[in-house]
Amino acid sequence: MGLLDWFRQSTPSVGDERLSPDLIDNTIAYLVKMTDSRLTLVPRYYERLSGPVRICLEFLMARRGDMPAVHDATALAWSLDPSLHAFFGAADSMQEVFGSCDALRNYAAQSSPLDPIYAVLAMEYEENRHFGVGMQGQMVVRDVAQTALSFRQPRLRLFARTEQDLWRSVARRLLDELAVTALEHMEGEQAQRRELAEQRQLISARLATFRQRGAGADSFLGGDGLLVSNDDSHALLQKLEENEAELAALGGSEDLLERQLGYLVEVLTEPAKHLQIERRTVRLDSMNVVCEGHSGEEVEFGVVSFTRQLPQRRAFLPLRVDRSLIGEGRKLKLDSAERWL
Repeated sequence: MGLLDWFRQSTPSVGDERLSPDLIDNTIAYLVKMTDSRLTLVPRYYERLSGPVRICLEFLMARRGDMPAVHDATALAWSLDPSLHAFFGAADSMQEVFGSCDALRNYAAQSSPLDPIYAVLAMEYEENRHFGVGMQGQMVVRDVAQTALSFRQPRLRLFARTEQDLWRSVARRLLDELAVTALEHMEGEQAQRRELAEQRQLISARLATFRQRGAGADSFLGGDGLLVSNDDSHALLQKLEENEAELAALGGSEDLLERQLGYLVEVLTEPAKHLQIERRTVRLDSMNVVCEGHSGEEVEFGVVSFTRQLPQRRAFLPLRVDRSLIGEGRKLKLDSAERWL
């Protein structure tokens, strides 16, 4: 069985309301397979992962309460739902995103026409602070500090028949994110190890050159080569010793798997350190500027922040998609082009 086939058939049902022994077993097997299957060679790897995996699963299940409510995506939703109005600049923009989504169209074609379609709308998200014109009572005031929210590149992700299935898919991706974070730690150590090994070769080559030139004891024992300062030779020897110490601190190949397991345990034990979900409810005006008091329209969405090597934030909203929004692929785009001819 190939790795991708194994993932499809062995994905744990993360997001369930209870932690069964089978769920913990499946999650451990899944994480080990995803990061490095050789971790099973580490003594007591299962016992060492059991506690952290339980902590991680409890963390993920608690995030269900941080999910925004499901919104209905219909042909009239852009004008009726302030959240969707804030995400799309125009009704046509919303129709284009839904109508041109091949993944949505394929899922709809493979599912029963009577089944609802749940999906996640994901967007790039930024908060920009600037000074603009605002109201204070009945007066127009300039240079008022304002916060504007920016939602860009909306895309539809994850499709399911029920809201519970959609949440399970979200939770599984959050588990994947933690595994990727652990992998980045592992990859970072491997890269450092390679860099140190390369430095060691370079320094050894330079030291050999210095010795050929008569550095060190050769300078007064009659060896061949030109005389150079002992300071240069000592500096190279000191740098080589520092390099050896760094390699020793990383551990030899025999304990590399031990350290990789340690990274995985560390990430799973403190998932909130690497992954956060926040449910946001703000009031925005028509320009997506945050309003004070009861002015503006109430907009709801979720924000996921993850701290990889390049920290990122994404906004999202779970949707129930009306099938009338599903386009016909290339025909939709050709019809739009014909209107301009």
